[in-house]
Amino acid sequence: MHLTHKERIKRTLEGRESDRPPISAWRHFYHRENSKEELVDSMIEFQRKFDWDFMKINSRASYHIEDWGARMEPSNAPLVKPRTISLPVANISDWAKIGRLPVDSGALGETLAACRDLVDLIGAEVYCLPTVFSPLSIAADLVDGDHRFVELLHEGPNKLHMALDAITETFQEFVRQLMGAGVSGIFFATTEWASRNLLTEEEYLKFGRPYDLRVLKAAEPAPFNVIHVCSKNNMLPLFRDYPAQVLSWNPFDVGNLSIYQAGQIFDKAFLTGMDHNVTLQAGPAENIRQQINSSLDEAPVNRLIVGPGCAVKAGTPDDNLRAAVDMVKSRSRT
Repeated sequence: MHLTHKERIKRTLEGRESDRPPISAWRHFYHRENSKEELVDSMIEFQRKFDWDFMKINSRASYHIEDWGARMEPSNAPLVKPRTISLPVANISDWAKIGRLPVDSGALGETLAACRDLVDLIGAEVYCLPTVFSPLSIAADLVDGDHRFVELLHEGPNKLHMALDAITETFQEFVRQLMGAGVSGIFFATTEWASRNLLTEEEYLKFGRPYDLRVLKAAEPAPFNVIHVCSKNNMLPLFRDYPAQVLSWNPFDVGNLSIYQAGQIFDKAFLTGMDHNVTLQAGPAENIRQQINSSLDEAPVNRLIVGPGCAVKAGTPDDNLRAAVDMVKSRSRT
């Protein structure tokens, strides 16, 4: 049995035996994210280099806030993140500036165009998943600092809800346009906002969940939606009933469920198994192989897509990524 990338993913989503475990990874190419053409080229090159089983489209990490007035200084170096110049929300009254946006122009329009190009270029071979951030994480990114955002949340919850509604309406339409562009699903990321380090579960249920579900409703027709719950001490069990086929998190972070523990409460495929913070960066290859083997043994049978707990850090050695690919190929059943 030798399967295509799409067949391998599809079988894993269904919990069926495959020829080998699927694998993918994603990262930023900071100096190549400043134009649609460069972003598309960098994604294609990364895919061709490692032959991943799906492509997570990693747009620049500010695409979702630029059209609301966030100003960034682009990076011209591969290992240097863009620098934030200014953000639009400093006080409660500033939430009134956050209205619904058109999605066919500005940074959102550019991101849509890049996704269309990638689907046209490689969508026949692999599933393509763009990153869509949760409305709560988008609102937080409009503010300078996590703790300042928490202060604003407590000081003016009603005004924040109004902004969250506008953000949600914007990204509902953005996701509808992504579906029309032919993407296979979305990689829906909570960033640090589903972590007990910053909010209580009650606060996430009030300020996060209702808006999350509205955005995910727009992605419902897609076959391959991923919920990515970032950070340490995360609230993973809150996402048990979210409408997505795949759950992604870092089980190696402090306070997070292990793969085995998650397998006891979730009926979803998992996208995880490699520690991007330590093992993938430092290696050696044998440690990477052992970690992947352990993750596969821990996971529900035929339900693990091997991947990092979050974006692979820029500067992670290619040899370490190659070791991960070689590891899953060594478990081939052909």
